[in-house]
Amino acid sequence: MATRPAPDTERERANRQARVTALAAIGPAPGPGGPAISYESAGRVVILGPEDRIRRLAAALPADVPVCGIVTQALPERITPQIEAAAALAPALTLLQTPTPAIEGHLGHFRLSVGIGDDSVDIAQVAFARAFCDIVVDLNDQPLIQRELLPPGYLHADAGFEPATLSDAVQALIGSFDKPRYVQLEAAICAHSANGKIGCTRCLDACPADAIHSVDGAIELDSHLCHGAGGCASVCPTGAIRYDHPEPAMLQARLEQMLAHYFAAGGSAPRLLLFDAEAGARWFDAHGEDLAGHWLPLQLEEIGATGLETWLQALARGAIEVVLLAPALTDAIRADLTRELAVAEPILQAIGGDRRVALVEDPDQLAARPVPTVRAISPLAAHAGSRDKRALISAATAHLYRNSGLPVGDLVVPLPAGAAFGTVDIEAAGCTLCNACVSACPVKALGAGRERPLLSFIEDRCVQCGLCVQSCPERVLSLTSRYQLDPDLRQRPHTLKEEPPFECIRCGKPFATRSMIRTMQARLAGHHMFAGEAARRLEMCADCRVIDIAMSEEDAGLVGLGEAIAPPRPRGSRH
Repeated sequence: MATRPAPDTERERANRQARVTALAAIGPAPGPGGPAISYESAGRVVILGPEDRIRRLAAALPADVPVCGIVTQALPERITPQIEAAAALAPALTLLQTPTPAIEGHLGHFRLSVGIGDDSVDIAQVAFARAFCDIVVDLNDQPLIQRELLPPGYLHADAGFEPATLSDAVQALIGSFDKPRYVQLEAAICAHSANGKIGCTRCLDACPADAIHSVDGAIELDSHLCHGAGGCASVCPTGAIRYDHPEPAMLQARLEQMLAHYFAAGGSAPRLLLFDAEAGARWFDAHGEDLAGHWLPLQLEEIGATGLETWLQALARGAIEVVLLAPALTDAIRADLTRELAVAEPILQAIGGDRRVALVEDPDQLAARPVPTVRAISPLAAHAGSRDKRALISAATAHLYRNSGLPVGDLVVPLPAGAAFGTVDIEAAGCTLCNACVSACPVKALGAGRERPLLSFIEDRCVQCGLCVQSCPERVLSLTSRYQLDPDLRQRPHTLKEEPPFECIRCGKPFATRSMIRTMQARLAGHHMFAGEAARRLEMCADCRVIDIAMSEEDAGLVGLGEAIAPPRPRGSRH
């Protein structure tokens, strides 16, 4: 259904002209660029499924395409004429009947293996005398690989497949291919792990292609499996995973320029319409001219790659609404976007007005959406070249808050569990200020004192990864999902606990905290080295403790410290 044209009013004409000016200023959407991922496929094909389906497809493929069939489904009890006819097809076909194979890899680099007894048999080696096969066609009723986005080079078709059509699809996968490297990883700011503990797993949970893995505590991206869906970048709390088409700084620049030129040309109350380069772009090409003039379209490679930093920046720059037009979403990307929208919504509601971000999967709903009623604000100043995700979010919420008319002060917005914003709570009495949490924090939200023992916290930096909670030996830390609207309170260090240093009772040197000494005394109360009068050693620094132990041994008539560390004499030596 086409969108109804907006009424022809003076305001509408002004907005339409302003939109033309704004779109001309930013130019067309940039295409994918940068480093490419390459595939080489020689056309060695493995077909999986019932024998009749395998033979039907094999017979439709050219004779020079190497094919191996693996029967993974038994014949049905009732043999149909179609199954009988298929038995005579492709008589020279190499056909294996094996247990269901394990499959890994991608176009040009698939490895299929089956366990037979204690051995693992490589299908490509048996069928083609090669380490890998190039293309896998799965004709089982349900694909053997259960992912929303199957690996490149892995085709699935059910019983109703058309052999000629599927043969064309297979032949289209023979040759050399390139695709963009959609995603980059900046490991230095990743919050996945520290000191052997696992923290943030948002990207692992988000990827519909299973292209992201945790290997020895480090996140690794398999760019050959990646489809560029973008959910990993949307949910990444630190910006460690970055979607590069376009690069974040370029996307921010295009957004800033479009809104600035729209306002400069006399446009008012802009509504940002984000859509992808495929289904969304096709709809916009057909119906975009009918949209009211205040709709500003911005095409992205994938709608799933957009996140809070883009939405909130658009609102802070004067947009009254951000709509994600997504006619074709995978379940995983829909879930990712829905979770991020659930974080944006309470923040915007608390700030006041009617500014909002919405996901619209049916384009026909656009025309029926009511125009938000908001007070005009001066657009946020440009962040030229910035791609720091947290800084962009913080700057946008600070600008919206300061222009909201809300009183300055402690204004906390509860957020859904698992949100990447919040605070660290502490049972201060049990904390020994050991700083294990400080060393584990990947974003430096937790800090230690330089002059005296203390634990400080900056809420603006915290991504709720949980590494501090897991690293705390006393188990006195917990997390609360929330957003502190006041930017001064959000960005200022807060002291969670502070103690005067404990001084060594022998030399007077500060070396620990009173709470740490109390904890050590409780845990070592029954230890023979700290029994009776020796319990005083727990109140000594490490150097004085060694000296005290040595002196006690000499007083007891034991070997002296000097003799204890002397090298052994050679047997038979003379004096």
